[in-house]
Amino acid sequence: MSQLPSLAFIPADNAALSDEITRLAGHINAAQHRFLTLLAALIERNAWEGYGIKSPAHWLNYHCGIDLGAAREKVRVAKSLSTLPAIDDAFRSGTISYSKVRAMTRSATQENEQMLLQVALHGTAQHVEQLVRKYRRAESLTDNRRAESQYEARELTCYFDDDGMLVLRGRMTPEDGAVFMKAVEAMVAAQNPPVVTDEETTSLSEKTFPQKRVDALLALAEQAVSTMDEGLQPLSSADKYQVVVHIQRSKEQHCSIESGAHHLPLSPATAKRLGCDASLVPVLEDSKGNVLNVGRKTRAIPPSIRRALQIRDRGCRFPGCCESRYVDAHHVQHWCDGGETRLDNLVLLCRHHHRLLHQEGYEIVKHGEQQFEFLTPAGGAMRAALVPQFAAAEDIASETLAIEKEHDGLGLAIDSRTAVTRWEGEKMDYDLAVGAMLRGRMVGFNAWLWYPGVSAP
Repeated sequence: MSQLPSLAFIPADNAALSDEITRLAGHINAAQHRFLTLLAALIERNAWEGYGIKSPAHWLNYHCGIDLGAAREKVRVAKSLSTLPAIDDAFRSGTISYSKVRAMTRSATQENEQMLLQVALHGTAQHVEQLVRKYRRAESLTDNRRAESQYEARELTCYFDDDGMLVLRGRMTPEDGAVFMKAVEAMVAAQNPPVVTDEETTSLSEKTFPQKRVDALLALAEQAVSTMDEGLQPLSSADKYQVVVHIQRSKEQHCSIESGAHHLPLSPATAKRLGCDASLVPVLEDSKGNVLNVGRKTRAIPPSIRRALQIRDRGCRFPGCCESRYVDAHHVQHWCDGGETRLDNLVLLCRHHHRLLHQEGYEIVKHGEQQFEFLTPAGGAMRAALVPQFAAAEDIASETLAIEKEHDGLGLAIDSRTAVTRWEGEKMDYDLAVGAMLRGRMVGFNAWLWYPGVSAP
């Protein structure tokens, strides 16, 4: 059996060791609260915005080394705490853990906050997780009397308006709508592009929430198209689009993209971006729209090069981005400008950063065969990584003491019992607890929650 290293801050006595762990847990809880409070301020001020940063969660991933999934949860919790003063105060004092707060904020309201908090104080994180899970399941139960009429009323209509915009209008049953919205909101959270203020023009990154939903719906459609064809068989990445570009032979050349019977206007920059990683059918027309020549379908990036590119880059190459699923192959020197479809002229980019490269003024400079430098619209070089992010290992103990001193200065009295749960091993009556939450009753902690069979007061 391996021996623990001999460290001066580890107490020799087992009871003192236990007290030191629980005391430090209280300080960690309080520090987590401070972290989330600062994160809420970062979000409120949009201070997370920066070159290529897509969201607050992306900022946490890049600057703090937090996994994107965990980062999104921290962002959600940080936003919730301001509306839950009792939970916020208990968290601030170090009494309850982040695990409990994370679970409570999934279902906490002003009506049930006190009850959830009392369960958190007297129970374990597992009790809170189970209660919230059972409550959400009970809350999702709906009246089936209208199910048949709702099912018959479902519909989806689509049409292009006079501006060439696709207009969608639909109705779904509650359960189908919940699945649809879960997928859309999950995709919104996965993309969540940054907001860039521009007084003169609207940047692609400056998006309202409805615009984010449109982008999420498009991403879901792209995902479906990229994974199956008419025979429900997987498609290669390059077959996601077949770009039919109509080029008019006139003094001013115009591009449009074919969509059914419609020819929709297409900017040159967008045509370039779609042509980076798509099958191409060039159509040459005269000024009246008469077809002069239809080129042979060619694959912009052969499967062998695409596979090699995927192995080399393993995801988006934009500094700080860790997207590896929804990525496009981008020509560093575009093929329209004489660039070749070669591995050393290609990089993988996610959809968001691909747009930045084509339409927001970002550039890539190639150094050698596989070294690429990203430049901001102002021409400055972007750092490929943040090093070092954290203090050296020998400084951890001194920083721990610094946190304790800061908490003392904030008036927080944290000891070995602060973060210890008050649970004594009783069984919890989840049926009574869920029933009380569904009725919206503001009840404090009572013994009947923990002793099945005892009537509620």
